[in-house]
Amino acid sequence: MKCYASTTLMWGKTIDEISLKAKSLGLAGIEIWAEQAWYYKMTDRDIRRALKQHQLDATFHAASWDLNLCSLNAGIRKQSIEEIIRSIDFAASIGTKNITVHPGKRTLTNDWNSWHFDCLQHSLDTLEEVAKTYGVILSVELMEPVKKEFVTSPTMLNQIVAGRSSSIQTTFDVAHVSFNKDLITTHQEVDRMNKIHLSDTSASQYHVALGQGILKLIPYIEFIQSSKLPIILEGYDTSEEADLLRKHLQYLNECNEKTEDKTIEVSSY
Repeated sequence: MKCYASTTLMWGKTIDEISLKAKSLGLAGIEIWAEQAWYYKMTDRDIRRALKQHQLDATFHAASWDLNLCSLNAGIRKQSIEEIIRSIDFAASIGTKNITVHPGKRTLTNDWNSWHFDCLQHSLDTLEEVAKTYGVILSVELMEPVKKEFVTSPTMLNQIVAGRSSSIQTTFDVAHVSFNKDLITTHQEVDRMNKIHLSDTSASQYHVALGQGILKLIPYIEFIQSSKLPIILEGYDTSEEADLLRKHLQYLNECNEKTEDKTIEVSSY
């Protein structure tokens, strides 16, 4: 497994601290969140230097907080597109080409799904052309089945990317899979997957530590052990020692020991 850490697992730390921590834990790379990089004024030069110094790969997560690519409000749609274009520009300046994008959500009720789907496609038309210009890939994420989200199934996600160029791919978020769905089956139903987000889900919270939620993770982790895709450990953590990240890695190591499979290469503390 090519395990990466979302930078939001090390919120409040500098890019040097994040990169050093990721390297010390045996990770292959990091996924840099746009809002975090901008909020802490990380420069593209500093990020490139830190990645090179610690020999880390990187993916990128485009701006998504407070945005909606298919909002009923045209001003919000316009600003959302501009923020993602800004994300693309920043990611390209770092040298990262795999960029996660949230697909947007309903403003109103379920009977607006068709309108929002069409609106999202118009937004992606613009972003696809920008991605081609920059030579990057936008990876549309499978979202969690909560109020107003409508890109919550492989069927809907596949419809969104169908017929588009190779500049549009998909991100499979394990924690966003409905509780009654099998993880492996759902994974296999997703087209154009170029990245996996990995965390657990409890009855009340998404993106909790692996093994501390209700997802049946062990068979799935065994399934993806030979995957060549970036597998990004996710969550939000402000602790000094990156406790959530350590719990993720501890669980993966325990899975590794149980299966006696050495393809999960992370530190064992």
